[in-house]
Amino acid sequence: MARLLTRAIFNAVMLTLSMMAIASAQQRSAVEAVNLELRGTLAEQQPTARQAGLRLGSFQIDPVLEAGVSHQGGETSKTLGARAVVQSQWNRNDLRLETRIDTASRRGMAIERWSAGAVLNGRYDISARLATTGELRAFRNVDDDEQDQTNYGASAAVLVTPGPLELSLRGSLDYQTVGDPVAGSESSNDFREMASDLRVAYNRGAILAPFVQTVWTGRRTGTVSGFDGDASRWELRGGVQIDRGEKFSGEVSAGIGQIRTRDSRRDNLSGVLWAASLTWSPVRLTTITLDTSGELQFSETTDLTDGAMADGIRNTAVALRAQRSFNSRLDGFARASYSYSTYSGIDRSDETMLFETGLTYSLTPHSSLFGSFIHERSRSRGADQAEDDDRSNGVAVRLQVRR
Repeated sequence: MARLLTRAIFNAVMLTLSMMAIASAQQRSAVEAVNLELRGTLAEQQPTARQAGLRLGSFQIDPVLEAGVSHQGGETSKTLGARAVVQSQWNRNDLRLETRIDTASRRGMAIERWSAGAVLNGRYDISARLATTGELRAFRNVDDDEQDQTNYGASAAVLVTPGPLELSLRGSLDYQTVGDPVAGSESSNDFREMASDLRVAYNRGAILAPFVQTVWTGRRTGTVSGFDGDASRWELRGGVQIDRGEKFSGEVSAGIGQIRTRDSRRDNLSGVLWAASLTWSPVRLTTITLDTSGELQFSETTDLTDGAMADGIRNTAVALRAQRSFNSRLDGFARASYSYSTYSGIDRSDETMLFETGLTYSLTPHSSLFGSFIHERSRSRGADQAEDDDRSNGVAVRLQVRR
């Protein structure tokens, strides 16, 4: 009797364990099914990585064609553009060439505005702690109602990372030529601009990385309305770089700066500088970017009534942009910006406000349609400036085709 009772208890325990194992397996299968379904749903929401471009040896070529129509301020403009990016596929070194040409027609199909340019940049890693970068660029802008402009530029930089420090030294040279002035233009002078930038950061791999940066810029413009327009600017900033991965990143800095003018009739301009650029992703597929700055800028503006030329410009700007991917085909954005500038030495101030929103819809894996609405307001105050607001609304539609 005791043996039968023992065997019955043993069989009951084994049956219970078997049922628990089956239930556990079923539960795991259900969880795996839910996870698989969730991953599939998220994959559908993620923008699909479409294969585009052409392969040429170790280079990838991405050609793009764009055609659009925009209407703003009572004027309709038709645009047509082409862009090609040639990108190397190397590991430690990089070479990239981007070429672009754009045309615009306001009346009929006659081309009244066009621009063309090319940018070549590259990176060469000498060692794990020493890297060099360089860039060459050239642009040409032609407009029937504005001054023609041709821009050339070159820059080179060296990046050294000895231990927890990162040292970056950069130098650049820019040259601009402009055509004959049109009615109302303030200056027709060419300019040459040289700049050097030294930045030292500590522990770049940390969440908070402090840095110190100094910048010197010299501009030569020659004579502007009887004034010597040459000037130089130096800046000294300290700040911190923030890196919380894809969730939150950015940079905040503050410092001092000064513009030194060459003409004895113009005064030097000093001021406090600040800048902040923050990117936040509160939820997946949503990005919010904030940019704000207070800067000193060169100016070639003259006030012939008072016989004076601006010493420089104090500019304060803030911009907020939000971008959202609704699904693999539809993206949307909205941005708002405000800028306020005062001209030191002459009676003038400028104010600009802008709001824009738009949607991008992928028609096929290699084409997309873009539509936007923009509202812009600007005003200039001063003895010889208009006090009324200049307002304009605009809409634009653009079709982009990629290879």
